[in-house]
Amino acid sequence: MAIAHPTMQQVAPHTWTFQAPEVPVAPMKANCRACRQAVGILRPSAMDLKTGNYVVRGECDQCGSEVLLIIS
Repeated sequence: MAIAHPTMQQVAPHTWTFQAPEVPVAPMKANCRACRQAVGILRPSAMDLKTGNYVVRGECDQCGSEVLLIIS
């Protein structure tokens, strides 16, 4: 897995900003429902939720299914 350094900054309590790295692999893992294991996140992108949670959407590096990483 490639190592990338995304820009993640806390802008308020329970609120984060995220700038995807140039390398299309996030340095974090999420659980893939299809693979039933922790996998790398390909093509990460931030989702804006009104709940204040930090959410990264991407693709499983094993099977290509959509994965979500939710940090509350």
